Amino acid sequence: MSQADRVEIGSRVNELRISLPIGRFDVPPRIASISRRLPGVLLIAWVLTLPLEFTKLYFPNQGIELSRVVLGLGLLVFAAQTVFEHREIRLPASASVFGLALFTAYAAASATATGSSQGIRTALAMVAYLLMMLVIFNWTRTQEEHRRIWSALAVSAVILAVVGLILHVTDSYIWNAPNAGIARVNATFHDPNIFARFLAFAMLAMVPLAADLATTFRQRALWVVAAFAAAIIFPFTYSRATWAFTAVVAVVVIAVARQKKRALALVAGIVAVFAIVAIIDPSVLSRAALLVSNLQSPFNNRAFLARAPWLEFMRFLPIDSVRQYLIAAGLIIFVDHPIFGIGFGTFSQALTGQYAGLVPVGFDTTASHTSLVTILAETGLVGLAIVLVAGFDFVRSTLRAGFASQVQRTLVVAPAIALLVIVLESQFSGRLFDEPYLWLFFGLAYSARAGWEQE
Repeated sequence: MSQADRVEIGSRVNELRISLPIGRFDVPPRIASISRRLPGVLLIAWVLTLPLEFTKLYFPNQGIELSRVVLGLGLLVFAAQTVFEHREIRLPASASVFGLALFTAYAAASATATGSSQGIRTALAMVAYLLMMLVIFNWTRTQEEHRRIWSALAVSAVILAVVGLILHVTDSYIWNAPNAGIARVNATFHDPNIFARFLAFAMLAMVPLAADLATTFRQRALWVVAAFAAAIIFPFTYSRATWAFTAVVAVVVIAVARQKKRALALVAGIVAVFAIVAIIDPSVLSRAALLVSNLQSPFNNRAFLARAPWLEFMRFLPIDSVRQYLIAAGLIIFVDHPIFGIGFGTFSQALTGQYAGLVPVGFDTTASHTSLVTILAETGLVGLAIVLVAGFDFVRSTLRAGFASQVQRTLVVAPAIALLVIVLESQFSGRLFDEPYLWLFFGLAYSARAGWEQE
């Protein structure tokens, strides 16, 4: 194993290379030709199938969905290429990658030690996503491969926006219709908040790509159309927290864009589309008004305050009543188990068992909606330390990296923006390390930071 810190022009940097001690097999030319084409096909297929969560309804085991089948095929092809074609395995030379792998291993050990079936399933999914992240790093060796993946995401955003709009107009659902209350669009996702997350990072990642990346008119037009298509359906997710986080990240997008006027014009257009939809449909404004009402609804759960007076600070958090007791319960669990937590994947189990008394009468939600609280409660200070160190190193190395070109800079910024959306939004909807898009964008960011081979 050797580290290529500085290599000739046209090669990638900041990576480790591993050659397995396996003899080379004679691969027939036809098979070799197919092998060269498969990576691009499988990566595009994975991006296009990632939103199709509803496909799990058509498998005997609902832990399987179409995107996971594609992921499995990708891992098998990569393994076959490594074994039969004696290809090098390239790894990002980054402490944050080690941190992600370490947290995955720690989560698996924690779930196994506590016998959490949910935790074990999530940890196995994380292992698969971590491996797929490394496959993305190995298979995206040129700028054009990155562009194709972003175009696939744009196509996905346009299709889902159309599907979401049709479902909204017809008041119908592919699955998981709400039991009561406001009719929130979830399209092909189980949770409308996750659909809102998808639309948010799709909109905002397209801004630096369209504003800064020199490309064909057709490709830029696709990215712009994707951003505006997502903006049209975005209000009907009624995801108030995601609306707020999107506004915050939009400011960041403008700040980091090289072509600030273009970026500002695109963001202004997205805001204008949202505003027009909100004016046309009063339900959007009424839902937004509820966000304001949270600012005037301080935490006043006397049972929690009697048990933990230090929770008084929650009076200042603009969150709804469900997240109030979930966050408070998670913090109490953390204080009771500060070092290793109660075990990865056991938050809901704890609130239906040992800590059932922390769930107020009349409420039945036990799944944590705040990823930071989940990490604290389930993995303790050990898990939090691993995550913070990995996150800090990723941000630090990204900010300090010297990019060889504007193209490389843009292709690092776009996934970083998407990652920021996911991390922020997961504080209200949960699903951080089991979010497949998290690992997709990590893989693209590491690959872009490493540079390019000759195209």
